[in-house]
Amino acid sequence: MKNDRVLRIVVWVALAVLVLIYILDPTKGMTDPTARQLAKSTVLRAAAIPVLVCCALILRVRLFASPHVRHLALLLPALAVAVDNFPWIEALTGSATLTGGNLIGWIVLSVLCIGIMEELAFRGILLPLLLSRFGKTKRGMFQSVVLSSVIFGLVHLLNLIEGAGVVPTLLQVGYSMLTGAMLAVLLLGTGNIVGCIAVHAVFNFGGAAVEYLAEGQVWTVPAIVTTVVLSIFVAAWMIVSFCRMDPQKISFFDDTPRKKTTEEGE
Repeated sequence: MKNDRVLRIVVWVALAVLVLIYILDPTKGMTDPTARQLAKSTVLRAAAIPVLVCCALILRVRLFASPHVRHLALLLPALAVAVDNFPWIEALTGSATLTGGNLIGWIVLSVLCIGIMEELAFRGILLPLLLSRFGKTKRGMFQSVVLSSVIFGLVHLLNLIEGAGVVPTLLQVGYSMLTGAMLAVLLLGTGNIVGCIAVHAVFNFGGAAVEYLAEGQVWTVPAIVTTVVLSIFVAAWMIVSFCRMDPQKISFFDDTPRKKTTEEGE
């Protein structure tokens, strides 16, 4: 189709732009290394978003189902996990202080771009493709959620290339798999990727606050207990919600026949 050809051209052009941005690195003139790191992450993710949007359009993936009140039953618990990632208990008790307010702007832009890019890639494109491959059954749904989450977690091993520590990276791989599974269930239950992006961005903002803004003790006993209890509750709720889903009611692909062009119709 003509529209698909245009989209494929846009994909290649956007990929070329992404490579040029990576090679030229428009952030290399920044003097603050932390701000530069955040800016580079933001710019690269932002450049990758058009590629993923065009891929989703070519695949005709439907990711914006009408919101419904019942969706809050999945969205609110997921948001609770994301909010808990912020060191709010430590800040309230005084065990940690938040500094580096000059980085807030870059942090917000970074987590938004990462949230949009990664949700489009792993939940918006990979998950529906796996579901199509494994079939719309309980087993197919389970396989799709697990495999997409495992791939999402393993991708974070690339952080080792950027100099991240082995232990922190392995921990990130582990909790990324669990978070990925939660976000996959959220998308399956709501059909709307906006909620996944919001949860992902809020979760990453909390992690960025710990990494870039917090000074002092960021893991206290109350914070650990709260995180463990909340995680167990939300995990159980997501599993129950997943088991109640009807696979036949989940559809991400637009199966409406395309209109024929003049040449095809003749």
